[in-house]
Amino acid sequence: MKKTIYIAVIINLFIYNSYAEQFNVAENYKGKSDIQSLDLIQLEKDCTEQIDFWQMTNSEREKIRKNCPINQIAFYFQNLYETINNKKNIYNSEKLNLIIEKNISTKIINNTKYPVKALNLSMFNKTKFMDKINLAKSYFDVDGYYWLINQYYYISDDGDIYTSLLKDIDVDVKPIFWKHYQIDKKNFHFNLIDLLIDDGYKYEIIYPDHFRILEGSLKETPYEIDKVKTCYQKEYTTGCSIDSYRFYHNILSEKIEMLKEKDTNNKESIEIIDKQINKKCLSISEPNDHFEAEKFTYNITKCLTRQLKKKIKKIDQRLEVL
Repeated sequence: MKKTIYIAVIINLFIYNSYAEQFNVAENYKGKSDIQSLDLIQLEKDCTEQIDFWQMTNSEREKIRKNCPINQIAFYFQNLYETINNKKNIYNSEKLNLIIEKNISTKIINNTKYPVKALNLSMFNKTKFMDKINLAKSYFDVDGYYWLINQYYYISDDGDIYTSLLKDIDVDVKPIFWKHYQIDKKNFHFNLIDLLIDDGYKYEIIYPDHFRILEGSLKETPYEIDKVKTCYQKEYTTGCSIDSYRFYHNILSEKIEMLKEKDTNNKESIEIIDKQINKKCLSISEPNDHFEAEKFTYNITKCLTRQLKKKIKKIDQRLEVL
């Protein structure tokens, strides 16, 4: 899955090359480099507990745990929360400072306190606060199945920041999202470049105009047509949201081909239209926690579906007069 975004990443690196400099963050605070190359699809395969896991021998279970890369990096972050007492300046230059700040809080559910640990990264222009992102966090999702929610990160010397949020219990790890930021030294901002979402369906966003479903093609699985036509009118699910997008995207693709057959001078293509539509919708703020993923998927696909319907209507009008 990561290979599919390398070309776009390279293009983005050229765009931001004017800001490139070495951000020599101390090794103790850079995070783990594994995060920058996580493959969410492979990660889920490598980190899903087998049905007979607890009937295996200790050596067999240990071998499975070692195949899951998250088990190799979790201990680093457990120590990191203890290392940072409050704030830590991890990079400073003449104008730019990066400061990690630890935040420890509690949430109370059914009269029980649960700790919430977080590390935020703030950017300052000299002493003026400019921007902030969440680097790492750890807490129990006691509303679900007592998953341990963990977010891990890595800061590269080139100013790229990678984070990944995961549901994590022992060997059973389920990814939620992966992000790639770049430090914009000119405008003092953390620019989100890439976003991969695993919300039942897996899809990728490369800003500003790329949206793609990763598992399976747009045409492979059948639709419940009555459902996809009304899923934004009722209580939503990720499956309905994604299927609605797929359904209308396929219709638009077919309409474009019909238009080409009737008008050989037509220069429109699904690739060009996708970029135009995507750019209008991908300005929606990205999710920052696991419970925001489904709503984010809903908002993105609702916007995309509306734009697809508008384009289909316009093409239908052109087809009628040809």
